[in-house]
Amino acid sequence: MQPDAATQQDLNARLTRVEGYLRSDPSNIELLGMAIDLSLALGDAGRAAAHAASARERHPSNPFVEYRYGHTLIAQGKWAEAAPLFAALLEAHPHVNVAYSLADCQLREGEYAAALDTLAPFRDDPSLPPEAITLMLRAMHHLGDFEGASVLVEAHKGRMGNDVDFLAAASLLHLDNGQVEQAAALSERVLAGGQRPVEALVTSGTIALARTDTDLAIARFNEVLANNPSEGRSWSGLGTASLLRRDLPGARAQLGQAVRFMPTHIGSWHALGWCQLFESEYVAAKQSFSIALELDRNFSESHGAMAVVAAYKGERDSAKQAIERALRLDPTCLSARYAQMVMNGQTSDPERFKAIAYRFLAGRKTLSGEAVTDVVERMLRR
Repeated sequence: MQPDAATQQDLNARLTRVEGYLRSDPSNIELLGMAIDLSLALGDAGRAAAHAASARERHPSNPFVEYRYGHTLIAQGKWAEAAPLFAALLEAHPHVNVAYSLADCQLREGEYAAALDTLAPFRDDPSLPPEAITLMLRAMHHLGDFEGASVLVEAHKGRMGNDVDFLAAASLLHLDNGQVEQAAALSERVLAGGQRPVEALVTSGTIALARTDTDLAIARFNEVLANNPSEGRSWSGLGTASLLRRDLPGARAQLGQAVRFMPTHIGSWHALGWCQLFESEYVAAKQSFSIALELDRNFSESHGAMAVVAAYKGERDSAKQAIERALRLDPTCLSARYAQMVMNGQTSDPERFKAIAYRFLAGRKTLSGEAVTDVVERMLRR
């Protein structure tokens, strides 16, 4: 987080004084450390790196200097370079802050299990920083350890009850664990306080999307992407919102970004495939659904979606086989039932049936827990 204007002015003044002292005493290790720390606090990674280079030249292999140098690498996004430096420091100096710094690099590099292993010896350390607890929560979430993450939340909610990053991470955990009410409460609590962490915005936007409040969903996802253009979940949510609003060109471009940043996210491939299907781009739709199928051959909706493509192309035998596979996996498979409608000639009013698919692409159940197929049946009777 960037400092406010008053704090930034104070930090700048302090750094200017320290740099003045360094001109008279350039080897003073405490002054060099202060110069690095103040530069990092100001978000000036280049200035910090310059002071770190000077410090390393004058004090080679000094752990005080190396620790700060590692943080200048983090500030420059050079996590792969910083990690071995912190690993060496941790081996020689097993301290909780060094462990957190290494785990932070590992998390950013997608090494979630390694990050947890790094922090494991320090989990009961009373000096464990709040950031480390949030890091462990995120790592467990990425690994799909919802039970372990939920236990961690319960264990630390007293201490971390006002920590914005922790609450935001917990909101996304609850969302992905199907605890929608808890997720909504936490995300809105964070956002109401004026903070805008990515996880709270993604949670709020996803819940808005599931409620078909596309205006709010689009606002939330755009807010994330303004500062985090590679945030795949927001591209996926934005694309699905555009799809629900029947903005096919916008949805196709946004979902293309989603699968670029999240190539293993089945839901995004499905949404992209439906977008292509609605534009009668059957070859492209089949390719998208095929990728989703390769990612998980036991997901009924992928077989059902392949059946829809075959049905629209008039390939009745292929469509029937795909429908059978889908319904064996899940008798309530929405896309298989949609394919059956096409096969039975029930889509004489294509826009009516397209609207049904649009409405429920955001999820297979409504927030109330009602099955999508039940809602479809009710809509068909209108």
